[in-house]
Amino acid sequence: MRVAIVGAGLMGAQIGCEYALGGHEVRLHARDLRRAQQRVDEGFALVDRHALFTADEVRAAAARVSTAADPGDAASGADLLVESLPEDLELKTAVLRAALAEAPEAHVATNTSSLSIAAIGEAIGSPERTVGTHYLNPPLLMPPVEVIGGERTAPETVELARKTLIALGKLPVVVRRDVPGFVWNRLQFALVRECAWLVEHGVASAEDVDVVMREGLARRWRRVGPLRAVALGGIDTWNRSGRGIVPDLSNARELPDLATVAITEGNVSDDAGARDAALARELREERALGAAR
Repeated sequence: MRVAIVGAGLMGAQIGCEYALGGHEVRLHARDLRRAQQRVDEGFALVDRHALFTADEVRAAAARVSTAADPGDAASGADLLVESLPEDLELKTAVLRAALAEAPEAHVATNTSSLSIAAIGEAIGSPERTVGTHYLNPPLLMPPVEVIGGERTAPETVELARKTLIALGKLPVVVRRDVPGFVWNRLQFALVRECAWLVEHGVASAEDVDVVMREGLARRWRRVGPLRAVALGGIDTWNRSGRGIVPDLSNARELPDLATVAITEGNVSDDAGARDAALARELREERALGAAR
């Protein structure tokens, strides 16, 4: 399949690497071709550094990637347009329309994290062939991808996206309604809102809130999700506890300036590197288990 990546920022470049590693021909659209190629090289270097593919597989995938400054040139002959531009409906619309002019039969997969899939599909004049494929950061290391259909997205388009992602080794999660934030960001921001409230109201320090999340909830939820945990812990127990706790949770309509609660001390790059190494190690282990079955 010929894939055009419209928008080659960090997310778009890594998504392009994924499709190339899956055997697809990939052309990336970006205004700064040198920077786009650098991001692609960094993506393949990440894969190589963590031994997620063999060196030969990485070299072959890199040879399947090219770049183009014009969205029409990038899209020419494409079967699939993957959009990963900033969260600006007018910008996405303008660039995707230019791409679709050269590939009118292509399906469109938008990596938006907050905009309506239906609104994007209508704005570009292709609602039936537009689907959301929301990757989680960093795309090369996070298996889940949200697949979201708009109000007029054809079921065949959703299924095409789902099967394509499975073939890439991803874990597609079908979001049944096109709601703001989909599933990932709704859960993420609900937690961030409560974390911010706890720090703002002096219940715990930012560092200790992170410890509870990282070493407590995340450790357990990594093995059993919260809704399964309800069954394991006892539904009646959860119902009783919830009646006393839920009314007192934050119901803020907007977040405070997160600069007041974010932990900014230390080297962020070191933490990102440690995160990536741990995520890559889990991927290798999961693949080894899958191959052994």
